[in-house]
Amino acid sequence: MTLSATLLLPAVLGGCSKLATIHLDESDQVTIPQGTLLDQLIGNLGFSGFSAMDITADTELQNQGVEPGDVKDVVLTDFELEALDPAGSDLSFIDSMQVYATAPELPKVLLASQTSFPAGQATVSFQVEDVDLTDYVTSQSLTITTDVSGHPPDQDTMVEGRFGLDVGVTAKGALRKR
Repeated sequence: MTLSATLLLPAVLGGCSKLATIHLDESDQVTIPQGTLLDQLIGNLGFSGFSAMDITADTELQNQGVEPGDVKDVVLTDFELEALDPAGSDLSFIDSMQVYATAPELPKVLLASQTSFPAGQATVSFQVEDVDLTDYVTSQSLTITTDVSGHPPDQDTMVEGRFGLDVGVTAKGALRKR
C-alpha cells in the first residue's frame, strides 16, 4: 500500500483515527455426508478452518505492519455458501442457517443468516448483520459457528463457506510499516 503525504497528515494530526481499510477474504470447505432417513437436523456445519481464527495474524494485515492495537473497526461485508461437489449439487438440503461469532468473555453475536436455499442454486449469499467485530477480532481467538436446520443431502456434498471482512486500521499501524 502506498500512502501519500496528503492522506497521512490528517491521520497523524488526528491521532489514532482510521487511516485505511484492508479487505480480507476467508474461506473453508466441509463435506456434508449423505444422510439416512433417521437423520433430522444438520446442526453445526463444522467449518474447522473458522474455529479459533486469529484475524490479526492474517498475512495481509501483517504485510501492512498492522498489530492488534492498530485495529480500529471490523465489519463483515459478505458471507456465502457454495455447493462445490458433486457437479450440479445445490444447497436445498438446508432450510435455514445462522452464522455467529464467539470469543472468550464476549457474547455470541449473529453475523449473517439465510432462510432461502432454492433447488438448483449452488451459491447462496446471506443477509449480513451490521455488527462491529473489533473486540472479537482482537480477542485471544475468534470462532465462527453455525446453527443449521435442514436434512442431510442425498449424496456427500462438499460445501465452501466464504466471507469478507473490512478491517479499519489506524495511522499508527500504517506509519509503522513506512
